[in-house]
Amino acid sequence: MTATAAPATPMGFGRMARKEDARFTRGKGNYIDDVQLTGMLHGAILRSPFAHAKIVSIDTKAAEAHPKVKAVITGAVLETLGLAWMPTLSYDTQAVLATDKVRFQGQEVAFVIAEDRYFGPRRPRTDRCRIRGAAGRL
Repeated sequence: MTATAAPATPMGFGRMARKEDARFTRGKGNYIDDVQLTGMLHGAILRSPFAHAKIVSIDTKAAEAHPKVKAVITGAVLETLGLAWMPTLSYDTQAVLATDKVRFQGQEVAFVIAEDRYFGPRRPRTDRCRIRGAAGRL
């Protein structure tokens, strides 16, 4: 029986010196949020706070009138294009954006595309979207 020597560098065990730590602790790191390309657009998603609710109306006029907003996409828009449903990994289908009702809390209701991420509030305005759920209204 022969004994094997332990490798000089640990393979998944023990402490390893990381090369990138110095630049991050000195504030010189680059993050994906720092990337700014010419012509780059930003998106914001409005999500439902209700687990099960009916969408009464979505008023997109205020967002569409904003000069920095390029597009406002709702489930109704995707439905007219035949893109409202998408396949899943389990060979099922699910809604891309909610069309008539919200099926789970956090489901995507609307998507706004703008020139910069600060085109208005941090997220789309919820007072323009009326959703009637078991807990009340949004």
